[in-house]
Amino acid sequence: MTSMQVLNTKGAAKRLGCSETWIHKLVSAGKLKAYIYDTDGVLVERKLDQKRQGRYLSFLVEEVDAYRPAVVRRPRGSKDKQRHLETQETPTA
Repeated sequence: MTSMQVLNTKGAAKRLGCSETWIHKLVSAGKLKAYIYDTDGVLVERKLDQKRQGRYLSFLVEEVDAYRPAVVRRPRGSKDKQRHLETQETPTA
């Protein structure tokens, strides 16, 4: 039996730098594969047409790391840091 790293929704969101809600939207759109545990405790791929509220979603680390959005966004808070640095650089007379 091979070992693989699995993340929950919160871990995947933290790894991608987005919210848990956004992770669910990516899964709904089919851009990110989600897995669930079946009744035997085996990790199986979640089907897109299968919508059940409250199901625990799992993600493979390799697939989360491989996901790259088409648009590269600025990290949260970087805009504020840039303004803060600009105000520090201006010399006062």
